[in-house]
Amino acid sequence: MTEKNRQYILELFKIVSPTSILVVNQYGRVKRLHCPFTVVALVTIFPDIIEGQFYMVDFVKMTLVELKEVFIIGGKGYLICYFRIV
Repeated sequence: MTEKNRQYILELFKIVSPTSILVVNQYGRVKRLHCPFTVVALVTIFPDIIEGQFYMVDFVKMTLVELKEVFIIGGKGYLICYFRIV
């Protein structure tokens, strides 16, 4: 991990945590969602995730190298772009 990435993560976790995320609702307001929260899969990720099925997010983490957010579902990490928050 580079020093720049480390600093970014430290700053980010001053306002977010692994047990919640910030979302913008349909009225344009920022709201905090606490884990567990429900998502629906937009794609199938064989063998565990099936498109259209609902899943509970246990934690929200970030990859160390690419700095991409992942949802922890059933003990495994999946990129958040594969899901929609319900």
